[in-house]
Amino acid sequence: MIQQQGAERINVGIFAHVDAGKTTTTEHILYESGRIRALGSVDTGTALTDSMDVERQRGISVRAALASFAWKGVQINLVDTPGHVDFLSEVERSLRVMDCAVLVLSAVEGVQAQSEMIWNALRKLGIPTLIFVNKMDRVGADPEAVLAEARNYLSSDIIPVQQPIGKEKEYIGARDLWENEADANKRTELLEALAERDEELLEKYMSGSPIDLAEWKKYMKTASSSGRFFPMVYGVAAKGLGINALLDAMVEYFPRAGGNVEGPVSGIVYNIQRDKSMGRMAFVRLYEGTIRNRDTLLN
Repeated sequence: MIQQQGAERINVGIFAHVDAGKTTTTEHILYESGRIRALGSVDTGTALTDSMDVERQRGISVRAALASFAWKGVQINLVDTPGHVDFLSEVERSLRVMDCAVLVLSAVEGVQAQSEMIWNALRKLGIPTLIFVNKMDRVGADPEAVLAEARNYLSSDIIPVQQPIGKEKEYIGARDLWENEADANKRTELLEALAERDEELLEKYMSGSPIDLAEWKKYMKTASSSGRFFPMVYGVAAKGLGINALLDAMVEYFPRAGGNVEGPVSGIVYNIQRDKSMGRMAFVRLYEGTIRNRDTLLN
């Protein structure tokens, strides 16, 4: 992973319980960002991040896979992690090299035991996290129930920043609550959720003075970037609904990777794979410095 001087970067992992649609979400992220020209599928074994034979045959992710792409001028390094509990050790290894995370929940199944395990690991490391509620078009999808479960089992500081439009088969997307066209009642819920968690904002809210949405959104961004609040967004990955908004949220609410590209090399090898054409490949998370082709590094 070569760092480019002056380029903004986000190192993010994507996590989920099994069958929440994590790899499908990743595939559509890569497609919408222009990283791939044709959509693959978990069911047909053509997903880019499922490269092993067993992954393609069984439709599950076994090892972490890295994909890099750009979105609105920001370089995003995305690590797609296994969702099956049998490969939890691979997930734990991936946690060491990322600065932020997307946790995918199913709008039908909600919070699962695997979701709680991943969440606890993320909180132990203080990793800023965004919640993506997937499969909003399925029969039985209940975003209100998922939010209640998430606040009960994960964190009371999970705050929706979108308003779902339609339900189950009638679902057509979600509207950003910071937009002027957003439902006034839903935006009030967002503002009240922020005011309840900050005395200065509470004082402004109770005073009845005009709300400066830009100021309140900036506060939300700062709190989310530091891992105090956890934004929640919605979508249907299999149809590409909400993917662009998810990418926008990643750019808005996630912190940028730090490190001095001119400093001494400091990093960690977090994954070693064998490629049919490249041979043995080592994946490195750099904290400082730059690695170029044919460099010799000493431990």
